[in-house]
Amino acid sequence: MLVVIHPGPLSSVSRAMLDGLVDEIIETEDEEFSSESYRAGVDRVRHRASVREVVLTGDSWFGPVGDLATFFEGMADEEADFWDVLPPAPPREAFPGEGFEAVVDRPWFLTVVRKHLLDSRTWNEWWGRAVAPGERERALETFFTAAGFAHARAFETTYLHANDPGLFAPEDLLELGVPFVDRAVFTSYPPFLDRFAILGQEIAEMMSRRGYSLDILLASLASSVPPKALNTNLGLLSVIPDIAIDPDSGSALSIAAVVHVSDMDEIDEILRRLQFLPSGASVFVTTTEGVTAARLERLLESWATTNGHTYELRVTPQSPGRDMADFFVACRDVIQSDRFDLVVKLHMRRAPWKTMNRLRYFRRYQFDNLLSSPGYVRNLLALFEKEPQLGVVFPPMVHVGYATMGRGWAMLQPHAQRLAKRMKITVPLDAVSPLAPYGGMWVGRPEAFRTLAQHRWTFGDYGWKSERRYGHLPHLQERMVPVAAGQSGYYCRTVLNFAHAEISYTALEYKVDQMFSTTRGWPVEQIGFLHRAGYTGYGGTVALIRMYVRTNHPRVADAFRPAYRLALRGHRALSAVGRVAERFRRQRGDDERETTT
Repeated sequence: MLVVIHPGPLSSVSRAMLDGLVDEIIETEDEEFSSESYRAGVDRVRHRASVREVVLTGDSWFGPVGDLATFFEGMADEEADFWDVLPPAPPREAFPGEGFEAVVDRPWFLTVVRKHLLDSRTWNEWWGRAVAPGERERALETFFTAAGFAHARAFETTYLHANDPGLFAPEDLLELGVPFVDRAVFTSYPPFLDRFAILGQEIAEMMSRRGYSLDILLASLASSVPPKALNTNLGLLSVIPDIAIDPDSGSALSIAAVVHVSDMDEIDEILRRLQFLPSGASVFVTTTEGVTAARLERLLESWATTNGHTYELRVTPQSPGRDMADFFVACRDVIQSDRFDLVVKLHMRRAPWKTMNRLRYFRRYQFDNLLSSPGYVRNLLALFEKEPQLGVVFPPMVHVGYATMGRGWAMLQPHAQRLAKRMKITVPLDAVSPLAPYGGMWVGRPEAFRTLAQHRWTFGDYGWKSERRYGHLPHLQERMVPVAAGQSGYYCRTVLNFAHAEISYTALEYKVDQMFSTTRGWPVEQIGFLHRAGYTGYGGTVALIRMYVRTNHPRVADAFRPAYRLALRGHRALSAVGRVAERFRRQRGDDERETTT
């Protein structure tokens, strides 16, 4: 008999999914999990004659890894009144400022209580005792062994780790035959896992070799872990070769390419790259100006005769949303259709505020890492064929020539929180910089961003009047793609070719080395210290005093925080007015140039 205990009311969708899988559902009044809820579940079943033992467990682990029946059969002959798998985990280090809150009371790992103990008076006395939140599972063994009941543990793990082997020795536990893996191995704060060399990717591969489905693992994590943290903890970066491992990869996929063009300077290059897609791709080209459309029509007609692709040219209204507006509005029928297995989103737009080097590198970075060569594209498409829950792939955050790192939200996080709530997206947002296709180019399954596309966006949503509601909507949508995918159970993977992996890693290593040169400790401690100190500004007197007070006198800092926030909002409001005015001038300049072209 299977009883599910859920904190708070269960949604109709979740209830329908459980229908037929469980015998009974108990909805508690608490909004958060509490160990006390187990008592209600046990009381429902313990007096039934057919019940010989009760298993107390929850969603704190992934498994079974291997044969669970053999595991329970091995413990059936154990003469104990109750037994468990591992020692209950102690309170784990939390990082609330980074979005990883403390978990006071978590579902039990796995404890089995047998009939003799369930029918005893001591069992009722145990549940009548007041126990601090989160302490009941850890106090179980001490209380009942002191009362004379026999306890057993399925595995001897003290030589691996005395207190928390589930988190600190997961690979050793798998080798030992433990059929469960603690969720914290994949869901903890990445710099914390880094400190202890807990490598989620290798642990996941060990689980896969033992028969556990990585699709189940990744779909669960994608819907419950901030995307950048998941990308880091699972090592979801693929460095792809230019020679096809399987030349037939992707040939059976139906592919659409949505391409926005407002800059004709390098149109030949993007058309050359599109030829790397398997024959039969449907190419949708959008532009906002009639003269440009006429030139594109002639080029596309000639281009289409040299390959097996089809094309459709769409002329769209002028919009500050540019490529994102054309994707979510003008090509909504494409991404909402069931015709295509994958959609490739590209653009060729002007960026007059970028230097030539930055613009050249940005385009190289995007195009090389998505459409490097015919062989590269085949290998990229093979990722989708091998990984059914892979939703979107795109290059990692560009950082050579750009100061995006550390400020990837671009002050859009409050807008992202409101939009997520409006769209019922419950995937946690990344705290510092989100995992996102910066630059607005990616390859993905339409199902992965339909949560974001289901809203009927209009070209008017991208106008200046919507700044207060959405911030800069095109950039906001870029940053929402991974959480929208996660809401549908799809995860994202970042991709690089070998050349950009070499460029990116060496530049990044040098920058990180320099950044940490003035702070002591492990990266997790250095990051914590810098975040406690707060924003440095330009290192002026006010900023340095504020950092000193926040670090050494946090209560004083809290007292002055309301006044500081008021002053900061005023400064941001003035800055926002300046940015909007600058953006308007740039857009007007772009429009004038497009008209001239």
